[in-house]
Amino acid sequence: MPSYLGSLEEMRQVGETVWPGWMPKDGESHVDFVEGLAREARELGPTGVPTSTWWGVDGEVVVGRIVVRHRLTEKLRVFGGHVSYEVRPSRRRQGLATGMLRLLLEEAEARELGRLSLTCSPDNLASNRTILANGGVLERSAIAEGVGRMTNYYWILVG
Repeated sequence: MPSYLGSLEEMRQVGETVWPGWMPKDGESHVDFVEGLAREARELGPTGVPTSTWWGVDGEVVVGRIVVRHRLTEKLRVFGGHVSYEVRPSRRRQGLATGMLRLLLEEAEARELGRLSLTCSPDNLASNRTILANGGVLERSAIAEGVGRMTNYYWILVG
């Protein structure tokens, strides 16, 4: 868990958002935090839908995190999609996000959905490359309502 928290701290240090659901609550044990994430696969996660979380690791070091949302709300259709991933800033540009997404596409949770929605900023060249390298098809680019940010909307067929 210290490695995972270190990854989040790296993100903070470079000015990236670390959402509250990504870390243990004050006083929450590491075991309770991980058990809570496991429950989110069957219950509603912070986004209002069930989610499954995996960590990318290199030995003892957490290098990334990837999440699949088991269904979409209207808000997630507009911004967020089925998949979210982050890579520790010091480990970027090494193909880790591409590998994590490739492995996620083999998981039952992704295969059951059949088609995954992914969104990212057109300016996030690494994320766009990650999605394209895994079979992503750009559906459109538009300003995400309620967010006011230009967003690329991709689909990946799974299975």
